[in-house]
Formats: sequence, structure tokens, C-alpha cells
Amino acid sequence: MGFWDFLFGHRQDQHAQSGGSITAGPGGSASRPGTSRPGGQQRFATRLNKNNATMLRQLEKANGYRRYIEEAARKASVPPSVICGIGSRESHWGLALKPPNPGGRGDFAKRKPRGVRTGLIPNDGGGYGRGLMQIDYDWNEFARTGNWQDPRANLLYAAEVLNRAKLFFQRKGVPSQQMMQATIAAYNAGPTATYSCISAGKDLDCKTTGRDYSRDVYNRAGWFQLHGWR
Repeated sequence: MGFWDFLFGHRQDQHAQSGGSITAGPGGSASRPGTSRPGGQQRFATRLNKNNATMLRQLEKANGYRRYIEEAARKASVPPSVICGIGSRESHWGLALKPPNPGGRGDFAKRKPRGVRTGLIPNDGGGYGRGLMQIDYDWNEFARTGNWQDPRANLLYAAEVLNRAKLFFQRKGVPSQQMMQATIAAYNAGPTATYSCISAGKDLDCKTTGRDYSRDVYNRAGWFQLHGWR
């Protein structure tokens, strides 16, 4: 993923943001944006069964990163459950990566050469998506030279990506009621592509992978809330 895509006019179908977005598994079903509860806590609807075996395995992994997830959530000013939802969609909290751990990679599809990358795969080997939050090799120096294998560093960088997208939308005058969903969609598709959907009056996910990224993240976030995540 790369928050600099708006500087280069980058689009989702050119791999603007997340490293492909792993969608296999229980996600995929749409969920409406969250609603506030007394005390200001935002709740998200989910269509996932509370005892979904695939999600329970992801929950076990996410619980091990709780401190870092909550830190990233504070940095990005989103509920921790949203970070849980993004990590679930991106890498199944590492379980869908090769190897299946925080140092794993995803998105092994070949791409046309770009910039310093003259081949069809990254210069350091296959897999454009790096780590738990699938930071994209082509669009982030962090994914090329940073400590992306470290769970905390990976999560905090993802929070930075979310913040950059939010700032972009604030400058564009995106309404506050759309801000979080737009920011989530931009994590996958990039701010420019997401804003083009908004300005055209289309669905916020019109350029995300599967055309459902933010709704799926909300769906997953709601499931994590069933298991004690705020």
C-alpha cells in the first residue's frame, strides 16, 4: 500500500495500497457502517457467526498483538476493532502469509516493471505485500528497507497510512460521516481512487479489491467486537 499514490495519480488497479488484500475465508459479506452506543462506543454490524472457526484462529493471533493494535488505533483515531478488521482482511493476522507469521509476504501476482524494479517481482523476491498489514513493496519505502517484519512497526506504519488518507480527505472536504469508511477504503485503493468514487456519487468501495473492502472490514470489525474488542 502507499499513501503517496495521490501524488502520482495512482489507482487501485495499479496496486495503490494494500498488497493485494487476501479475501479468502469468512469475510466478503457486506456490513453497514457502525452505529454509536451510549458512552460513545461505535458498534459495527456483522454477518459472521460468533464461533466461526477461521475467525477464531485469527482472533487468537490478534490477541497476541493487542498492545500494538491498540497503539495503532490510538494513532489512527479509529476503534481497535477496525484495525483488527483490516488485519483480518489483509493477512488473516499472518495466517494467510508465506510463511504464516509477521515476517510473511502476500500478493505474489506478477506486475509490470516500475521504477527501480526492472523485473516482474520485487527485487528481493516474490510477494508485494509485506507483513501483517500487507504494506505494498512498490509504493512504500518502508516495505523495501524498513522493519516491516516487526509487528509493532508494521501496525504503526499502517496507522500512518490511515492518517495520511484521512488528511487527504479532510482537505477535499469529505463529510465527517463518510470519513472513517473512506479512510478504510483508501487503505486498499488509495485516497485518489477512493475520492474519485465519492466525487462521482458512487459506492465508496467502487475501486477497492472485490469492490467491498471497507464494508468487509466493518463486517470483520463487528465480529471482533463480539469477542471483547472495542
